[in-house]
Amino acid sequence: MGDTARKELHDLVDALPPGEEQAARRYLEYLRDASDPYAHLDRTDPFDDLPEEERARLRESLERGEREIAAGDSVAAEELLAGLKAGR
Repeated sequence: MGDTARKELHDLVDALPPGEEQAARRYLEYLRDASDPYAHLDRTDPFDDLPEEERARLRESLERGEREIAAGDSVAAEELLAGLKAGR
């Protein structure tokens, strides 16, 4: 990337409306990782770019799902899709 293009990109980042930084970061990470679909696996915490409150909510949701699966209180994806298709 040339110096001019890099400067223009920095100017765009500097001109982002307040609150759009997170969306821009995720999009830039997507573009960076598009050439390497496994790049995200190098991250130690897939939620590290989220606010702590949202991270805690997501972790609790994942833990709840794992508990439901362990208790047998779940439906296989194939079964769910078959039920949805049959309901058409």
